[in-house]
Amino acid sequence: MYSLFCYPPGMPKISDETRALRRAQILDAAWRCFQRQGVQATTMEEIIAEARMSASAMYRYFANKDDIIATAIGTSLSGLKSLLEPVFADSCLDTPSAFVARVAATIDAFTARRGYNLSTMAVHGWSESQHNPAVRDRLRGHYLGFREMLAARATSWRSAGGLPPGADPDAVGNALLSLILGYVVQAAVMRDVNPAALAAGLEAIERCGGRHGVDAAPPLRPASAVPARAPRSRRRRRS
Repeated sequence: MYSLFCYPPGMPKISDETRALRRAQILDAAWRCFQRQGVQATTMEEIIAEARMSASAMYRYFANKDDIIATAIGTSLSGLKSLLEPVFADSCLDTPSAFVARVAATIDAFTARRGYNLSTMAVHGWSESQHNPAVRDRLRGHYLGFREMLAARATSWRSAGGLPPGADPDAVGNALLSLILGYVVQAAVMRDVNPAALAAGLEAIERCGGRHGVDAAPPLRPASAVPARAPRSRRRRRS
């Protein structure tokens, strides 16, 4: 009995480069299957057929479908993070609208693949995370790191005067993450969004904030503070 990554005597060993190419081939096949019918409905047999490999060859690279799912999520998020690092380092993106538009454009370029789109895969991944603790932990780890990067960017904006002195960078990071993930959802479901439109909307919000001032808006009056209107008394007319 040989383990998953041990080979019988005489069998040629696979180089690291070949192993990486084969794993990428399998992940591409899995993504195409997931795009067509969803993660849960896809079987290992379908992935094997899509990858045009034998079952014995497939299991030399991945133990099971959960292994493929976890690797697919990790590979896609790590790849996107690498592409976004220069965006975070670009000091010329000195407003949230310019920054988020560049992030959205990077996401669009990264997610468009032949035969599938990784924005759709993200939605499948979020669904899978609701009942798969391993997937949830992996996604949570990536998003926590991304949110920290966004909070750090907000800190730099505040230092440069782009945000009010009292702005909470963590709160801004939370808001930006929600905005970016919302863009991914719209790209997967609505399919009618683009970075330019997103930037235009954010620029309008920024202009509104600059015109009225962040602290100039009067506080909302709580419903409990609004005096109740006395009921009208109905008097009978005298005949």
